[in-house]
Amino acid sequence: MKKVFILLTFCLMSIITIAQISISKTPVSSIHTLSRDVPTLQIEAPNMYEIEKEDEESSLKGKPYRYATLLDCDIDPTTNGLWEELENGGRVWRLNIESENAKALSLYFDAFWIPSNGELYIYNEDKTKILGAYTNRNNHESGVFTHEILEGEKLCIEYVQNGSGEPILHINKLSYAYRSVAIARDFGDFGDSDDCQNNVNCSPEGDDWQELKTAVCRISLRIGANAYWCSGSLVNNTSEDCTPYVLTAEHCAYDDDNNAYATTNDLNQWVFYFNYEADECENPTSSPSSNTMTGCSYVSRSSNNGNWNSTSDFYLVELNNSLPFNYGLYVAGWNRGNTASAEGVGIHHPAGDIKKISTYTQSTSSANNGLDWRVRWVETTNGHGVTEGGSSGSPLLNMDQQIVGTLSTGSSYCSFLNGYDYYGKFSESWDQNGSSNDRQLKPWLDPTNSGVITMDKKLCGTPLVANFNAAYTHVLTGAPTQFFYTGSGSPTSYSWTFYGAGVNPANSTDPSPEVIYTNDGNYTVRLDVTDADGNMSYEIKSTYILADEFGGTIGITENQLSVNLFPNPSTGIVYLSQNVAKNAEVRVLTVLGKEVYSNTLTETLKIDLSEFKNGVYFIEVKNENSSTTERLILNK
Repeated sequence: MKKVFILLTFCLMSIITIAQISISKTPVSSIHTLSRDVPTLQIEAPNMYEIEKEDEESSLKGKPYRYATLLDCDIDPTTNGLWEELENGGRVWRLNIESENAKALSLYFDAFWIPSNGELYIYNEDKTKILGAYTNRNNHESGVFTHEILEGEKLCIEYVQNGSGEPILHINKLSYAYRSVAIARDFGDFGDSDDCQNNVNCSPEGDDWQELKTAVCRISLRIGANAYWCSGSLVNNTSEDCTPYVLTAEHCAYDDDNNAYATTNDLNQWVFYFNYEADECENPTSSPSSNTMTGCSYVSRSSNNGNWNSTSDFYLVELNNSLPFNYGLYVAGWNRGNTASAEGVGIHHPAGDIKKISTYTQSTSSANNGLDWRVRWVETTNGHGVTEGGSSGSPLLNMDQQIVGTLSTGSSYCSFLNGYDYYGKFSESWDQNGSSNDRQLKPWLDPTNSGVITMDKKLCGTPLVANFNAAYTHVLTGAPTQFFYTGSGSPTSYSWTFYGAGVNPANSTDPSPEVIYTNDGNYTVRLDVTDADGNMSYEIKSTYILADEFGGTIGITENQLSVNLFPNPSTGIVYLSQNVAKNAEVRVLTVLGKEVYSNTLTETLKIDLSEFKNGVYFIEVKNENSSTTERLILNK
């Protein structure tokens, strides 16, 4: 954020249990006995004296809040690391990468392509934090990729090849995080934003914002050879089609030292952290979980030359991927009227810290020639919210839970509670910064040309995520095995492909097909599904079936597990019924995968969630043959 005086405190932030769009699997090195002699590549650390001097100067220039610098490297599986053969015919490649005194590291790939049978893992030295498996689902037409930061000065990369097909993995930058990477400290709580801040789950400050808070994200922005923290928010449009637009500030995307915006490749390596927050009002003692997405494309901005001071300072991007259903994300509503807001909040990630909430109870006022809303925060039950570097781009929200502005600059600090903050007006960003589509929000957020003044929030993300299991994956040659859909959502059409010679049938549209493998061997299976809304998803499992004389078989029985839950949405009491009750287990999970309930199902089960917070939960039911997951909305 464009603060008016130097930030003297370097903040320390980190990620501990985090999840990017990936498949939950275990690295091969945790299962097989492999060589311990894995090469370590040392990357020289930057000159921290120069880095700190640059940051002091940058704090006076309105530059975004830098937390990492990108170091040059040249890393490729063909020239670095250790390849080993596996007993099943696969191969695994590993390499350790280290840079002295780094708070955290991440890898930037300038060439990235994984074949359908490949898996990529990135983890810290003791494997307490594992990212991946990244698969062909992470391939993007840009050919670039990056991932969440990993705390510490050393990380390990592992690629598993389960058949033919070589990956393209070239790393040309190592992100060296030197501040604003949170760690658990012996002498205090987690996080280093100013101590007057309120966590978003404080009560009463955050009580009314439990849904909308999910729209706000922390953004790791790459601009050239540096990485910065800013905040942003998902925003709704009049088609209400959950297009993954994120609204932030233009100054977050501009390098005024080089008079250049983030390039297309830079944008494809931005990382968006959702649900990065404390569970309760108190600060945690270690970094909480989050969900992340990598990559976006530029849509529109407030100026065409980096001169955001004479504009409403907005920057709109579209994420490279649709919003995952299991992230439980809302897109925020908005109000494009030029009427002051009597009260509301700001939700943001100061200094890249966990999500905070600041409250205003006095009406906003027009400022800076009508370009901005001026706001002053007030003391609340648990603290006195302010903003800091890293809060830039976060939304100003009215009591109807609609965006009315985007944080541009200000002077509020815990040491100066009477300071004002300035948010570029949504009404100005709508259509007042220029006449072309790339200078307005209107063409993108009102694609139906409805002319409406306000929009409300919406829960987004397709529930359709394909997955499947087989009754036997080691099957007796010439005997049947049966396949079952175990993904989320409600498919209306199924398209199975069973690869290999002597497989009958080779294709099927049956929800639970029975397949015979007449020859010994390993076989790959693919499932494509579509739901009533036209959402599509697929799953490929390479060498999933082994057929030989030692395999098993099934009779003609229905093993599919189905679950009904009601009412949904629920005010607290939920009933589950299902058709295979024997030995089935039920778990209730938050959107971050935290288990809050578990039990063994009887014919009918009542679950009392009345003590839990409003939001999205997942009911997972599993028996020996299958599993299924259903979404539940708790709205008390």
